[in-house]
Amino acid sequence: MNMYGKPASLLLIVALTLPLLSLSAASATSVTSYANPALSETNTIQAIKPMWSAETDFDGQPFPAVNSGNNAIYAHKGKLHAINAVTGKTQWSSSLLPSSELIAGNGTLYFVDQKGMLVSLNAKTGKPFWKTNTGISVSDSSSTIKLVDGTLYAGGPFTLQAYNPVNGKNLWKQKTKSEYGGPYIQGVYDGVLVASMTVNGALTIDQYVGYNPKTGKRLWESGGNNGPVLAYRSGYLYARDQYPMSSPDHALLLNKIRVKTGKMTKANEYVQVEDGMFQTADQVFVEGDDLYIAMRKYSEGTLEGFSSMLYRFKLDEDPDKQTPMIYEGRGDFLAGPYSNRFFVQKELRFEAVPLNGKMSENYNIPSNPVSRLDLIANHAYVGVSDGKFYIIDIPSGRTLGVVKTDARTYGQTLVIGSAIIVQAEGKLIAVTKPTVKARF
Repeated sequence: MNMYGKPASLLLIVALTLPLLSLSAASATSVTSYANPALSETNTIQAIKPMWSAETDFDGQPFPAVNSGNNAIYAHKGKLHAINAVTGKTQWSSSLLPSSELIAGNGTLYFVDQKGMLVSLNAKTGKPFWKTNTGISVSDSSSTIKLVDGTLYAGGPFTLQAYNPVNGKNLWKQKTKSEYGGPYIQGVYDGVLVASMTVNGALTIDQYVGYNPKTGKRLWESGGNNGPVLAYRSGYLYARDQYPMSSPDHALLLNKIRVKTGKMTKANEYVQVEDGMFQTADQVFVEGDDLYIAMRKYSEGTLEGFSSMLYRFKLDEDPDKQTPMIYEGRGDFLAGPYSNRFFVQKELRFEAVPLNGKMSENYNIPSNPVSRLDLIANHAYVGVSDGKFYIIDIPSGRTLGVVKTDARTYGQTLVIGSAIIVQAEGKLIAVTKPTVKARF
């Protein structure tokens, strides 16, 4: 089968007969029209009619809508609203508006509001359970919030704070070096709270700091300039070194940090290149025991890449003593691994590549740049730059429908019961989840 859903043999027959057709259909005038016989029978995609839509303040930037119970929670015109995912009816509105990420869990919404108050809202009624003043200035900086292991953490410039999520009681406060907004909580690993913070100096770096999550006592500060935690294995954190030219001749330097002490015990280099300043990995991620590196292929003597590459290494093995699996020229990496495949865009086609490296699967959607891809349960939700949003059944490879959005950017797709909520520019669009119909 090919990208148009036709047998490859049919295209071959058409290609071989076209010259004969052109000879028999000789004309005294120039040819001014053309119809490709291979495309005469197109695979139509069912348009999905929206159940409802609602205007939002979302424009591709924070803060997108989240789901809680049967509702979608979103911001519009200076207020926070809850809307029923199926009926589209507004359940409540609140004048309390987030300046941080909006966290939903256990029937509660948590956020830092526009006045620096840490807020806990009843997700069913929109009424506050509690509010407490953090002292965080949100007018000219960012605030952060995260719920980990039963503790709510809030951060802002030069401060990190911990709260009881049930009653809002402050558990501890710590001064930090994070000048440009709140520290970001990476997680709690083996009894150590790890936060990353942007520290300004001769170089602006992202530094890890370890805390006792119960008392807030600072346990260590790491050296280096580390990206987000990629993995935690047997007492060690793995993170990408973000220093410019961290390796002069490799695309990636991966740091291994002991979580109890914050000390870097090892740094491994991956994928040899000519210039480590410009020829770097585009994306790095860990899934299971494997480390994936997505980047371009570079020819000798040039700084510009010309083909897509995805390398698959064993995380806990020396990169110099292993031969990685390489997926070359399969397309620009988008997401995965997921359902034993990863998803790519190849020459504007949306495709899936099996992890075993066999033939790619080409999905039936028009060729346009992918703006957003969410993989949820058995479906791929694909928003493209021409304003169309496609729903694909991953196991069968069938495109179940398309939603017209007129948007170029999208937020996280929400799946609430039988409803799918598309976050497009300035609006939410709700549709009924399509089903896979049997073919006869």
